[in-house]
Amino acid sequence: GVCDQAPAVLADGRLVSRAVAKDYEEWLAAPADRTDFLLKGNLRWLTARIGQIPPLDIAAYQSAGGFEGLRKALGMSPEAVRAMIGASGLVGRGGAAFPTGIKWDGAAQAPGEPKYVVLNADESEMGTFKDRVLLEYDPFASIEGMIIAAFAIGASYGYVYIRGEYRKAQSILAEALQLAEQYHFLGDNILESGFNFHLELRSGAGAYICGEETALFESIEGKRGFPRIKPPFPTTHGLFGQPTVINNVETICNVPFILREGVESYRSTGTEKSPGTKLFCLSGDVRQPCLVEAPFGITLRELIDEFGGGLPAGRTLQAVLLGGAAGTFIPPEQLDLRLTFEDTRQAKVSIGSGAVMVFDDRRDLRRVLVNLAGFFAHESCGKCYPCQLGTQRQLEVLERFARGVPVEGDAARLQDTGWTMTDASLCGLGQTAAMAVLSAMEHWPHLFGER
Repeated sequence: GVCDQAPAVLADGRLVSRAVAKDYEEWLAAPADRTDFLLKGNLRWLTARIGQIPPLDIAAYQSAGGFEGLRKALGMSPEAVRAMIGASGLVGRGGAAFPTGIKWDGAAQAPGEPKYVVLNADESEMGTFKDRVLLEYDPFASIEGMIIAAFAIGASYGYVYIRGEYRKAQSILAEALQLAEQYHFLGDNILESGFNFHLELRSGAGAYICGEETALFESIEGKRGFPRIKPPFPTTHGLFGQPTVINNVETICNVPFILREGVESYRSTGTEKSPGTKLFCLSGDVRQPCLVEAPFGITLRELIDEFGGGLPAGRTLQAVLLGGAAGTFIPPEQLDLRLTFEDTRQAKVSIGSGAVMVFDDRRDLRRVLVNLAGFFAHESCGKCYPCQLGTQRQLEVLERFARGVPVEGDAARLQDTGWTMTDASLCGLGQTAAMAVLSAMEHWPHLFGER
């Protein structure tokens, strides 16, 4: 979760940013720099309280507008709350971009009790650190959003599933849950409304696959994190086989804002099909890696130059990886691409989780691809053969290209493997494991011995 500060080291649990190997003795002696991220943006909605109030000061949270959205929701019908979320145009921020209102309606109207609300805080995508910042510096926003979601669908129990490596975020969130219950925002008869909702914190154990929603359910249920075959979908058969709403941290943090400020205010920025703001995780070869909150419609060029300060002196841009390891490469000539769901869809790329990784002319893209392929080969759960075997074959071929010893037909082999994984894998891991590779082959065929 500190991809913006690489190389990063934990020394006795303390973060050391941009570490230099020869200074290892100083890592242990020097106090940690607690300003562990740089926050920027020209419109601060989701990040307005970050750095302005203590994360666990529940009174300060309320003074800054916290729990106003919940109070408004409890004065409405569940149907009206769901209609408001649907009208806002909010879609998932974890990568799939599924309409939140439709998801909530599906779970609310599905037969079966109890219903569950789950927060997917298993942020394991390369280059992504937005959810960590939200959880560590504004934990009550996620809690408030989950309570509103639970009221809207009729759930009385929920789970926060958080990445195992996020120890600091876990401890902060655990204390925030206790405070929320102490102040009667959680538990029985919330704010004298008659609505009951209980939240439990669950920790992952380092598996990237558990960021996939059905594998996450399996993990909470105490089983191995294998993805399930869909359909049925979580809205009807989710956690423990019951109707379930699962949302990403950034998605759920939008909910209190929408309830508090209203649909019209939320749709006042961004675009018609991509309203609101988006958190972008800018890392790699820029002067100032940072977390940026900006309205949908900002271009890659603006993001890199205005907020990242451009590239280091004397360097030129080689590529941008948009969407993390499961994303796609963007060449320099496409930097004016507007970051909206409709524009990126038309360009056949994906915003994904909002990761923007910049590579200058010093980087060996073949080696970058080997690193990406190695990640997927290691994280494949092995349940389906296209992903289990495909990620291994993809890594082997890319390693031959990186060493300069490809065999005849390797380029075609790489394409065949990639499209097979994309079309035939069971879940999103295998379906996106070749996206970066295939996009690199399209933009820079000379890297693979093609003209």
